Amino acid sequence: MVFENMRKELSELVGLVRMSERYCTSVAVRSDLATDESHAAEVKREQRIAELSAKFGITS
Repeated sequence: MVFENMRKELSELVGLVRMSERYCTSVAVRSDLATDESHAAEVKREQRIAELSAKFGITS
């Protein structure tokens, strides 16, 4: 059970990082994609990435 939860959270972390990378790349190419809603979603992703990274001792 513990390892299953770790696997799920690490999978979530990888997915969030990928989504964040796609968002940043898209906004760099087309700044009109940076709406208030998309920015708010990105901030939430970054917060969750920080939480999971801290939990697993992952530093940049």
